[in-house]
Amino acid sequence: MRSIDSDKNNLYRKFMLQGSAREFKKTNWIMLEGPRQIEEALKASASLEYLVFSDDEKGQAILADLQDLLPQLPDGLDGDRLIRMRSDLFRRLSGTRTPQGVLALLQPRRSSLKDIEQLNSLVIIDVQDPGNVGTLIRSADAFNVRQILFLGASASPWSEKSLRAAMGSIFHLKMIEEADTALALSELRKSEIELLALDIRGKDIRELERRKEYFGLLVGNEGNGLSEESLNLSDQNIRIEMPGQAESLNVAMAASIALYELGR
Repeated sequence: MRSIDSDKNNLYRKFMLQGSAREFKKTNWIMLEGPRQIEEALKASASLEYLVFSDDEKGQAILADLQDLLPQLPDGLDGDRLIRMRSDLFRRLSGTRTPQGVLALLQPRRSSLKDIEQLNSLVIIDVQDPGNVGTLIRSADAFNVRQILFLGASASPWSEKSLRAAMGSIFHLKMIEEADTALALSELRKSEIELLALDIRGKDIRELERRKEYFGLLVGNEGNGLSEESLNLSDQNIRIEMPGQAESLNVAMAASIALYELGR
């Protein structure tokens, strides 16, 4: 096992850079804290890079019961990937008020358009707030939508804020990222997935008559909604009827209501 007890350590400096979309493009690493989230990631075939323990009582207790707490760990884990870290450095790396004593650097399993399956899907287009992205992931998981596409200029689902908001749900779903929105929507249609776009001018979702077995719910940018191009590529445009005085709903809230209604 390696030890890190200085903030001048090169590996520690590299760890501290994780969490940004820019750094993710370089390393393909995400950082997760706590046995539960780490185990979920390993179950989903994420590749473990480093496992880091705080040198305080909490971290050492986890290390002592490692196989019980993290049964998904690969056999014969290389000692160079196990790290004991000075507790104040661990707290700084964790960024939480009450660190859980263990965190992991992992490479998640990622998918592309060629991996699209005939599944009910959530299609996120140009949603830029990572908190909204994480909440959308969690809602999709809650309503049994197993495939999510992140299109256009959407925030990365793998950023620290998105991962925190998703609360582990990201590892239960197929995650597909694609900058070319029109291409992705075309591929979904080829897979016999009906594209349903949330739009204030659409028909009441309660009156929707589905035409295909599987749907892809399209949701758009927080301020501008879906582009005319995306709306034109959809099969049907739907809205959530709002009898109150609010003009609109937060994108994650609107998607949650729509996913519930579509799953009834």
